[in-house]
Amino acid sequence: MKVKPIEGGKEIAQELERHKIKRLTRQDILAATQKYGDSIVVVAERLHTQRLTEHLNQGGIAAAIPYCQPENYEETETLQDKFGAISRRFSERPRNPQNLAKGGTVKTLARYSSSQEQGITVEELGQDQIRYTSPIYLRDESCLSCHGTVGQELSESDYLLIKEKYPQDQATGYKKGDLMGTWELTFDKMDLVAFLNDQPKKSRRPR
Repeated sequence: MKVKPIEGGKEIAQELERHKIKRLTRQDILAATQKYGDSIVVVAERLHTQRLTEHLNQGGIAAAIPYCQPENYEETETLQDKFGAISRRFSERPRNPQNLAKGGTVKTLARYSSSQEQGITVEELGQDQIRYTSPIYLRDESCLSCHGTVGQELSESDYLLIKEKYPQDQATGYKKGDLMGTWELTFDKMDLVAFLNDQPKKSRRPR
C-alpha cells in the first residue's frame, strides 16, 4: 500500500528542525554574548554621534542635551529586548549621578585606565547572568562641545545650560582619546539561549 505524503510535509519538517533545541556549550553562549553586546553598543554609539551632531548643528547644547543617553534610545532598547540584555553606562566622573561607577565597575574602570584591560570583557555572574563590558573613549571632536574644558571647547554659557539639567555634573575637562567610562550590559542567560534557539523567551527581568 502506497502512503500518500503529508501535504506540506517538507515545510513542516523544516519548521520542526528550525525549532529544534540546539546543544549550546558555555563557549557558544559567551561568544554570542560578545557578538550581541557588540551589536548593541555599535548601534547605540553610532546613533549617539549622529543625533548629537545633528542637534548641536540645529540648536546648540540646549537641543542636544535630551539625546545624551544612548542606552535609552528606542533602537537600543529594541535590541536589548531581542537579545535579553539590559545596558547601562558608568563613569567615575558622570554627568548624571545615576551613572556613577560603584563596586566592581570602579575596578573595571581602573583596569581600563591603567591599560590592564583594553578591549571587551565577557564574564559569567553566577548561573543566570552574563556581563559584557566595553570601554568608552572620547573619539569624536564634537564631544568636546559638551565634555571639553569650560571656557575653551565648552563655552561658559553652554555649561550653565548643562548645569541646569545636571547640577552635579563632573563630566568636563576631557581631551580626545580620554577614557570616559564603560558600557556594562547584563544578559539574562535564559533569554539569550531562547533567542539562539529561536524560542519564546522564558524570563523577563523588570527594567
